[in-house]
Amino acid sequence: MIQRRIRRGEVAIGQPLPWNVYNDKGVLLLAEGNHIQSGDQLDRLLELGIYIESTLTWHLQPESALQHVLHACYRLAVLLKQPVPPADFSEQVLNIARLIDTAWQLDAGVVMATVVLRRGGRYAVRHAVNTACVVAGVLQAMGPAAPERESTLAAALTMNLGMLDLQDVLARQTEPLTPSQQVRVSCHPLASLERLRKAGVNDETWLRAVLEHHEAIDGSGYPHRLRGPGICPSAQLLGLADLFCARVSERGYRRADSAKIVLRDVLIERGRHFDVMLAAYFIKALGVYPIGTVVLLANGEIGVVSGRTDRVDTPWVHALLAADGSPHIPPLRRSTQPTSLTIVETLSATDVGVPIDMEAIWGEQAHDFQLGQQEARRQAVDFSI
Repeated sequence: MIQRRIRRGEVAIGQPLPWNVYNDKGVLLLAEGNHIQSGDQLDRLLELGIYIESTLTWHLQPESALQHVLHACYRLAVLLKQPVPPADFSEQVLNIARLIDTAWQLDAGVVMATVVLRRGGRYAVRHAVNTACVVAGVLQAMGPAAPERESTLAAALTMNLGMLDLQDVLARQTEPLTPSQQVRVSCHPLASLERLRKAGVNDETWLRAVLEHHEAIDGSGYPHRLRGPGICPSAQLLGLADLFCARVSERGYRRADSAKIVLRDVLIERGRHFDVMLAAYFIKALGVYPIGTVVLLANGEIGVVSGRTDRVDTPWVHALLAADGSPHIPPLRRSTQPTSLTIVETLSATDVGVPIDMEAIWGEQAHDFQLGQQEARRQAVDFSI
């Protein structure tokens, strides 16, 4: 579940709640239709922190960078739940890609933080949008060397079309893949290609990128064990972004890897699985410490990387917790150039132990959707399987 903290003014005393309300651990406190009885009760709840599942508002018109990414999730979820692809399937996917492009133009840092920090909703949808977000950043870093932008973003959003249900199952599964699951994973580029063609997609860059996104330049990939220049640039970029987003997400059998560890492995694998120049562009786009990475500072504070500087190893950090574990409210902006504030370790977001208020760190471009609209409950899409 993706949760958003309820603010004062978004709930009224004595009025039926239009949604379920949870604590920061996801435990239901008040069910939809219940009432907050008094001002004292409301004050206590707000002080402790009460939350709503924020997918309920993602259908609203987006304004901030964060809202554009969340709205892209909503639009993709609606599209993928349709039993028969609509006649304008291609254009709908391209419009979702444009939402992600707009988000990058509004605030690239907020988009990257959303990829690293936001959790919940249907895994297959979130992963597709996250991958497209990362692809958008790398394409920008590549400049004139970048492959066709909209086609590559559309491919990122649809690369796993042939195994969406299995993706959601595997995200929760704690056991090794069964033989039948292994077969479906190995065949999913072909299955995705077939579904796209049936949906009327005829863009060759888009189709080829989907088909080849699990190929490796040393010939060890699948489904056709292509090598080197035989793999199109869009597919190579998709494969790298796909890997990054999968590893920084929690799965049923493991915690999320830190973004820095994943980027270290990208450097190790360059020239074997990934093109050397593509790996360089990837690091250029994301940095050594991608925005949204949770870090431990030399003074014992825990914070989140919030901005880049002219040195890749000394980003801006907003400290969330003091060395004694007490929260900084609001988070404190730190330069990591002084020796006492250098980054000593990267952590998982679960190590923080308190909700990370993106708007308190990144400002208005990290503004979430407003709550309180009764229509939100009626229009919300089911993000489950």
